Amino acid sequence: MWWRSTLATLVLALLLAGCGLRPLHMPVEGEAMHAGLAAIEIAAPKSRLGNELLNQLSADLNPDGLSVPSRYRLDISLKRTRTALAIQLDDRVTRYDLSLAAFFSLIRLEDDRTVYRSAVRRVASYNVLRDPFATLVAEQDADRRAAVEISRQIRTLLALKLAEEER
Repeated sequence: MWWRSTLATLVLALLLAGCGLRPLHMPVEGEAMHAGLAAIEIAAPKSRLGNELLNQLSADLNPDGLSVPSRYRLDISLKRTRTALAIQLDDRVTRYDLSLAAFFSLIRLEDDRTVYRSAVRRVASYNVLRDPFATLVAEQDADRRAAVEISRQIRTLLALKLAEEER
């Protein structure tokens, strides 16, 4: 009976290979993908949160620090909202949801044309503590966590878009 599961796995692998499914970062084309992502210049808002996103995106889009000429510009705007999540009977808020939305456009520099536009949103929660400084640190950590997740989502969407343009 073990041969049936082995045969089924082999048939499934052949079917997936035949339909054009391939890893996003294949070794041969992966180098072009890395260079394409590294060629994106990032224009993020001038704020603490914008700087956090800029640093994370720089690390995600160009982890090897490749020096390539810019072919695209990524314009990003952020919208941050804070919503009370847990309210006690005495009207004290003890937990907040921090919602971070990033609206971005990928602009090709050679003709200044927008080739891709999208938005991503992430929610991070944090507790309100008795110590105001601890609450501030928790809020900043929630900002950082949301920025990291948004950066990863933007990177995935941009990689898919660049892979689509290469075909």
